[in-house]
Amino acid sequence: MAIAAYNFPVRSTDHLRRPHSSGNGTWTDGASCYPIIEALMAGAARGPGAPLDCIRLALDAAGALGRADPVTSVQPARLQSFDGALYRTGTGAWTILHSDRLAASDVRFMIAYLLGRQLLGGSEMDYVECANADVMAMPEDDSAGGLAYAFASRLLMPLNAFRLALPGAVDLDVLAGLAERLCLPVHHVARRWLSYTSRRAWLSLRRDGVTLGTWASETAFGLWGEGLDGAKGLRAAPQTLRLDDGTSIELAVGPRHLAARTGAHQCAAFPR
Repeated sequence: MAIAAYNFPVRSTDHLRRPHSSGNGTWTDGASCYPIIEALMAGAARGPGAPLDCIRLALDAAGALGRADPVTSVQPARLQSFDGALYRTGTGAWTILHSDRLAASDVRFMIAYLLGRQLLGGSEMDYVECANADVMAMPEDDSAGGLAYAFASRLLMPLNAFRLALPGAVDLDVLAGLAERLCLPVHHVARRWLSYTSRRAWLSLRRDGVTLGTWASETAFGLWGEGLDGAKGLRAAPQTLRLDDGTSIELAVGPRHLAARTGAHQCAAFPR
């Protein structure tokens, strides 16, 4: 990964992605993109719980990071076979395009995702084109898309602020309300909540009868989610929300894991 002034290595160890407690009540996020986010946010104006100005952040990112390949344009466009694009210009700068048909919340996440592709991509990359459905279902892994998704999620939804915004019981209605306040798509908000909750929870996205993606929560500071076979292991009926584009979101939330109820702290681990 080539970053002029900030040479942050991309770490491939899965456990470094997981939220963990520092012991003083503050939760930290070990994703490799976090130092970049910290540098970007140092000069960004953002009120508590307010939506982030992703366009301004993208345009200012090169200056904040000491890079020589700035994003010089973020524009809507009538795109046909994809919903977002990142192109290197002839001068070595970058331009970000997003479909003029996307909802404002999808535009915000798309810009953050494409900024992540630019900042975390190598010097050999010249362009990225992506569909919104692919970003919605992007696995959070060590692929270029997965790293950019992790970047966008953490940039737009800082862990501690996110936890403070959800102090009580959480269901799909609560997550939809928070998504509206942050001007973000509810499925991305739900995935962020899944990344740290001690509840046994399960999320699924479907469109036209096809499953786009399914995610299970990390359980109770970790522990393997044995028996977590979709909603069947949760003893709770899933809630369903249908989006304007025809995508159906299902969320089932069960009880806290036994380790959380007994106060046992263990290393976080994704359910297998």
